[in-house]
Amino acid sequence: MEQPLKQRLIGAIILISLAIIFVPMLIGQKPTESDVISIDIPEAPKDLDSRILALPEQEIEMVAKVTISDKEGVKVIKPTIPEPPKIKAVEGITAWVVQVGSFSDQKNADALSDKLKKLGYTAFVEQSAVKQGDIYRVRIGPELNKEKADAMKVTLQKEQALKNAIVVQYP
Repeated sequence: MEQPLKQRLIGAIILISLAIIFVPMLIGQKPTESDVISIDIPEAPKDLDSRILALPEQEIEMVAKVTISDKEGVKVIKPTIPEPPKIKAVEGITAWVVQVGSFSDQKNADALSDKLKKLGYTAFVEQSAVKQGDIYRVRIGPELNKEKADAMKVTLQKEQALKNAIVVQYP
């Protein structure tokens, strides 16, 4: 095909494409007026008891003063390290666990724990250090009610033949 014929075909395709795009815009209908919808939003109640409390303002503590100069370099004046906050134990909450075994080998403790988990108990292994080495205690729980822990102990002694199960306070 000759070059002038190719250029004419390309030009014709471009003109037809532009006509397809712009002619509907010129001929189309004007959009109709949209209806204005008003929404009445009531005021917030005056006696609303909000549970969101504002945080108290905190003072900025200056830990150290740092100066930088060409002659002296970096100089730290009066470094003070604040003491970490004291962690208070939660008072009034006690939990109870049933200790079903105490092992010197972690594999044995994990095996018993896995067996109890398969039976539906919330078993876990707790590691403790003693003079002879590490001890791995298998425990079930915790329960907030000591009576529930005692009942679980009796059930374990009867159904699982764990005669040495004891109830201890946790943690």
